[in-house]
Amino acid sequence: MLEIEGLDVYYGAIQALNNVSLNVKEGEVVAIIGSNGAGKSTLLRTISGLVRCRSGKISFEGDDIQSVSPDKIVRMGISQSPEGRRIFTNMSVQENLQLGAFTRTDNEIATDMEKVMDKFPRVRERLKQSAGTMSGGEQQMLAICRALMSRPRLLLLDEPSMGLAPNLVTEIFNIIGELNRDGTTILLVEQNAHRALEIANRAYVLETGHIVLEGPGKELLSDPKVKEAYLGG
Repeated sequence: MLEIEGLDVYYGAIQALNNVSLNVKEGEVVAIIGSNGAGKSTLLRTISGLVRCRSGKISFEGDDIQSVSPDKIVRMGISQSPEGRRIFTNMSVQENLQLGAFTRTDNEIATDMEKVMDKFPRVRERLKQSAGTMSGGEQQMLAICRALMSRPRLLLLDEPSMGLAPNLVTEIFNIIGELNRDGTTILLVEQNAHRALEIANRAYVLETGHIVLEGPGKELLSDPKVKEAYLGG
């Protein structure tokens, strides 16, 4: 579904991604783990068209997307729930959800809104209130719901558990698993390496812009290097 080959990304003179290659097959959960500053969010932003690569190739379902505009990438079937939620705090929860469907012209937007709220009942409870008055966990749920409103075939999740209490982390990861079982392919960037590797079919370890390890999620859980660097021993 997604194929990335030899990706180089710079911010000015600073190289953020160096010869990164990875792939995501349809139906998978693929995790990207790594420390702060490793380039994880840059990778997702490059896939979404928000950052441009200097060299390399990004293809989605066989189509080259590295020079495609972000709105067209959404229309092609890729949607991102960004790090830090980035919801529209001065707008209502309902308006945030409607904006998630801004690329759509079909008559099923209201039906899909009901479906995403069925998975996230707290979002339904807050539908008419200002998004900025929601708790951190509720805002994260809204960010995922907003991304789902574009009907993505590939969902990019950037640090969905960041800053959440342990019970909410469990809830978010349960929902991620449910979304995948319902047919959504997921590329997950996550600092909670243990949670990410538990749920991932495959995973990549990103360090200072380089892919240094890859393999099945459960195998990387037991890898000594991963244990020492990311799993506390």
